[in-house]
Amino acid sequence: MLPPHRIPAIALLTFLAAAAAGAQSLPQQPGYDAFQHAVVVEPRPYEFEILGVKPGMPIDEAVRLIEEHLGKELSPLDGTLQISSPDGRTFRTELRLGYETPGITFFLHNQDDQPFDSLKLDVSTPASGSVVTVVRREVRLSASDGPDGASLLAQLEDLYGEPSETKVSPGTNSWLWATDMDYSDIAFVGGGPEPRYACVRGLPDNGRYSYEAPFLTGGPNNCGATFGVSHRTSATTVTLNFRLTDYKLVDQDRAAANSQVDEKLTATAAPSDMKL
Repeated sequence: MLPPHRIPAIALLTFLAAAAAGAQSLPQQPGYDAFQHAVVVEPRPYEFEILGVKPGMPIDEAVRLIEEHLGKELSPLDGTLQISSPDGRTFRTELRLGYETPGITFFLHNQDDQPFDSLKLDVSTPASGSVVTVVRREVRLSASDGPDGASLLAQLEDLYGEPSETKVSPGTNSWLWATDMDYSDIAFVGGGPEPRYACVRGLPDNGRYSYEAPFLTGGPNNCGATFGVSHRTSATTVTLNFRLTDYKLVDQDRAAANSQVDEKLTATAAPSDMKL
């Protein structure tokens, strides 16, 4: 890592692009940098998955499975990452950030009551092989087609055992299965008048690369991976949310990518050839 007096200023610019699903090392413009594949991600040992997709899976394979389920192509999310040091060195690269289901408009999501199935994938940098880091799914069904909360929990407990954490509020039930940094299951933290949490608060809500550490891996009560599910009912619909996040993988990807960024930001600058 850079010494304190060399900590770079960071600018992250993202934009949507209609590119086909495929290789995740995007073509770079002249003068841009490219992450090199440096870390092999091993298959994750936990059983959690969403539609057969789990963190650590190559993104091309995950996209194929989701598109087979939806019957249509996902939309890629691309962006430009720029990290600059105070003395003027810059690391700039085009990145594939993830994929999402097209056509999920603000109106459909927030004001309409029509059924939908929305999936989003976050992807690591090419430094760790462009693998899935987070899987999110939100599905809304008519009240007659959706499961009740008790039935859904029974199905989930058959698959994954007792959740680590539960939360109940009017119309909504939420459950969280969590592992520690060794991917061992965290037991139910219990109930009581005060909230009790399986994981430290403030963990990032996505799995995209960030040069600055979004959380301290050595902190107390950290989680290696979490699988969260919520069940929300209204008079006419049932809405289910699923989120599978591998925080340990996110941190490993950050370390692998940061070492390449730091190498560029601390290298001796070559003279430019601009006509002055």
